[in-house]
Amino acid sequence: MKKRLIAIGTAVLIVVMALLIVKALPAKNKKKQPNTETKAALVKVIQPKVGNVAYNVTSTGKITAAERLVIFAQVEGQLLESAKTFREGKKYSKGDIMLAIDAEEYRMTLLSQKSNFITLITSILPDLKADYPIAYKSWRAYVLELDINKKLPAMPKANDDQEKFYLSGKGVYANYFTIQSSEERFYKYTIRAPFNGIVTASQAEAGMAVRSGTELGAFINPSLYDLEVTLPLAAMKEIKIGTETKLSSSEMSGEWNGKVIRIGGDIDELSQSVKVFIRTSGQELKEGMYLTAHIGLAPFENAMSIPRKMIDDNNQVFIVEDGKLIHRTVKVLMRQGDIAIIEGLDNDAAVLSTVVKNAYDGMPVSISN
Repeated sequence: MKKRLIAIGTAVLIVVMALLIVKALPAKNKKKQPNTETKAALVKVIQPKVGNVAYNVTSTGKITAAERLVIFAQVEGQLLESAKTFREGKKYSKGDIMLAIDAEEYRMTLLSQKSNFITLITSILPDLKADYPIAYKSWRAYVLELDINKKLPAMPKANDDQEKFYLSGKGVYANYFTIQSSEERFYKYTIRAPFNGIVTASQAEAGMAVRSGTELGAFINPSLYDLEVTLPLAAMKEIKIGTETKLSSSEMSGEWNGKVIRIGGDIDELSQSVKVFIRTSGQELKEGMYLTAHIGLAPFENAMSIPRKMIDDNNQVFIVEDGKLIHRTVKVLMRQGDIAIIEGLDNDAAVLSTVVKNAYDGMPVSISN
């Protein structure tokens, strides 16, 4: 038993001594970490001048005809031969017949109404001569003037209420206004050009039976267009009705003049922009083209322009001072394309123009330009 305890104690002593020896040995495999110094990032800067910064707002939109007419049939009937020439690209002058619907049956009905009206007036002439001698002369001259093939002329005015009641009781007024209504409907069988223009769509075919409400085509004035664009709310202080603009196209050469004719009454909540409508004209223009509007505005005073990408969401930019990046808060007056117009920096301040990943205030940098 005694020998066993001695053996155990010896073993424990050996283990403890081994641990102490290992701990005392130098750590040969451990590498020393070198003290690396932070390298200065190579950056570029710009030194914008403080002064008057001129600018213009631009926006692109699609033009539509200022005068556009979608043609519908307002009566029933069969389209006549004129429908053969009513095709896309066909030009008409104001007043020209574009389409005609067979109105012969309705014309005969109208002639019958006028004939009955003449008969009615003729039948009351004796009573007018006896009771209303002054009115008799007027109505006799009127009935002699009537021609069933011409538009109904205006009736003589009644001299007093008694005469008016008499004529009304005989149905003179009712017949007169019925004929006027029929004449207005008769004119709708012939569709005339309301202005000088060109057909842009046609669904009309000669011999086709149409009903009231049938769409027959579209007609526009090709010399007058409206351009709809959206402009930033910040620019609307200087844009008024009548503001002059310049228009250009990315698809063709040339420049057109425009003038603001309408301004939207509300704003787009997401983009904070306002709809603006610009009137323009030009022989080269076609409905559906995209044009870019350029509107020159008054310059900002005591401002400078810098790359828009260098301004963060908090309206802060980095400038370089003594080899370090320094944060500066600026006031953004206008963002336009890749440029931002700002104020709040000193003249010739070295503004960072290189995008530096993980940049921070006080970061050491070296200017390459």
